Amino acid sequence: MATRKQHGWVGRGPVVSVRLEPELIDRLDTLAERTGRSRGTYLRMALWAALPSLERMHWEQVAADFEELAIKDAFEEITLGLMEDALKNDRRKRYDKDTA
Repeated sequence: MATRKQHGWVGRGPVVSVRLEPELIDRLDTLAERTGRSRGTYLRMALWAALPSLERMHWEQVAADFEELAIKDAFEEITLGLMEDALKNDRRKRYDKDTA
């Protein structure tokens, strides 16, 4: 539902639709009515304020996931190398034993 102040943005940018709890809408409408600004103004302000934190949390999680995978991959690579070395040594010992 458009408010009186939204006429300045109509047709200027993409529209995003979101379902909100009635309590949030009531609070948003009360704020908009008290200040004479639109819902959209406050929604944009809230998004601009919240996005940096959300992005930072996302990238911290991506970095943590990458770090975890990198550690796991390194562990598997080291373990595989040790197992291959152990097999080579075992084969060499058997060969030396059989040829002696």
